[in-house]
Amino acid sequence: MHLRRKWATLCGVLALGPALVSATTLYMSPSGSDSNTGASTKAALKTLKGVLAKVTATKPTDAVDIVVAEGTFASQSVIWNYFNGQPITFAPPTGATTKPIFDGEGTGLTWFTMGDSADAAVPTNLHFIGLTVTNYWLGLDLGRNKAPGNSYNEVRGMLFERVGAFYTHGLPNPKGYAALRLQQSSNNTITGNRFHGVKNSNAADSDGDGSNEDLTGYIHAIYAAHNSRGNVIADNEFNQVTGDAVRTRDGSDDNLIEGNRFITAGKYSAYSDWIADTGDECPSHGNRFKDNTVGDGYFGPFKAGFVTHVYGPDDRCSDGGGGTLPARIIETGTVVQ
Repeated sequence: MHLRRKWATLCGVLALGPALVSATTLYMSPSGSDSNTGASTKAALKTLKGVLAKVTATKPTDAVDIVVAEGTFASQSVIWNYFNGQPITFAPPTGATTKPIFDGEGTGLTWFTMGDSADAAVPTNLHFIGLTVTNYWLGLDLGRNKAPGNSYNEVRGMLFERVGAFYTHGLPNPKGYAALRLQQSSNNTITGNRFHGVKNSNAADSDGDGSNEDLTGYIHAIYAAHNSRGNVIADNEFNQVTGDAVRTRDGSDDNLIEGNRFITAGKYSAYSDWIADTGDECPSHGNRFKDNTVGDGYFGPFKAGFVTHVYGPDDRCSDGGGGTLPARIIETGTVVQ
């Protein structure tokens, strides 16, 4: 079932508040203060770091709802490392008519980085709903490529806009990687989001040798790498993305990319799976690209047969048991416009 969302409708915004379940509730506001308790709108916290400090100190064991007031939060960044296995949700209040905005102001920040969880058996269970993330080098970074990884997170109804080194004047590095990056991050749902403007420059020096390079292909709207498996990427819109809009890498198997719309998005393909020709990374297998609508890439029409594409050897990391691995990409139902 497709989760079609009409971005222009008010009802889509109104439905984005946190679920009405028993939970610890904290409030954030651009006019708040991290010296407040966060227990009410009048005592709202101001920053994500302030919210993290509060939950780290109080250690709630139930669900946590962080109610994010409408308005603009400037230059916020956090490495989040509090998990209790229950849902931890960042969302606007019920009845909000606009998305709260986190604006990195082009200074080279990553908005939200998930730190390492302590126990693979406990899902990290973070939920990001109905927020705008703009003018960041990297938007949402789920995982730092270390065991035990993270899982069962949700990204829904978000707007990622103006993300990448193109918008941060090459800070902290001219080579940006993603608006949403997953590393050892599995069983997540990424649905109903809009990615608009995810770019690197076509002439920047990433290694300091004094020569400019074309870095447009290194950045992706969604980059699922290093054993990120079983994720659902559905009903999102990708627009103005210089690199392949969705990319998997290194054993990121059994992901579903379904019902998305790609508009002026992708350097070589709308979706690709990549490993280098040499090295010890493994190709991903069993990823399904189903019922997506694909227009031109960022630089013009894709080459014939390149709506999806794979790079690197297909058989690396085979166990030698003689079994047949699933195809790396299984593409069905693509509508090309």
